[in-house]
Amino acid sequence: MFKKLTFPSKRVLRHAFISFLIEFSPILVFVFSYKYLHIYKDTFLLMIMTIISTFFAYIKEKRIPYVGLYVALLTIIFGYITIAYRIPKFIQIRDTFYDLTFALTLAVGLLYGKVFFKDALNTSIPMLRESWIKVTQAWVVFFIACAIMNEFIRRNFSIHAWIQYKMIMIFVSILFAFIILVSFYKPEPKH
Repeated sequence: MFKKLTFPSKRVLRHAFISFLIEFSPILVFVFSYKYLHIYKDTFLLMIMTIISTFFAYIKEKRIPYVGLYVALLTIIFGYITIAYRIPKFIQIRDTFYDLTFALTLAVGLLYGKVFFKDALNTSIPMLRESWIKVTQAWVVFFIACAIMNEFIRRNFSIHAWIQYKMIMIFVSILFAFIILVSFYKPEPKH
């Protein structure tokens, strides 16, 4: 009745955990430091942490982290506008823009037979192509849902409520990634 789940190895899970820690560390610092800093200082801290995170991703992967560079670029652009013009909504809009561009990029990739997650992560998490396609489809839906929720929270609630939403979404994203990985994981056959 139930599908037997195949779990990734401890090495794969450890690598995924470290990758998530590097990727999510800037936003974790952002949401936890908001209580002590004003939104503009907090935004500047987010910009610095994103650059540092991208550097660590480069060291860890031994290759240019294109996703990290894209996130850093968005954070610097939207962060600069937020700080320079004293308009906090721009750092909030960054997340909507990020989610929609990632959903669109992944969806267009699938339409053209390109599975970007497989290209980026298969050396760390080796899975069958069909697994990567399902993972990618799930992330497209997740990113669209995140963009809609971000805009709803941004437009209807305070910046403080939005920060709380971001804190919740960090853990939701990590849980989602784990559930999707376990649900669709089929290891590549060993040669």
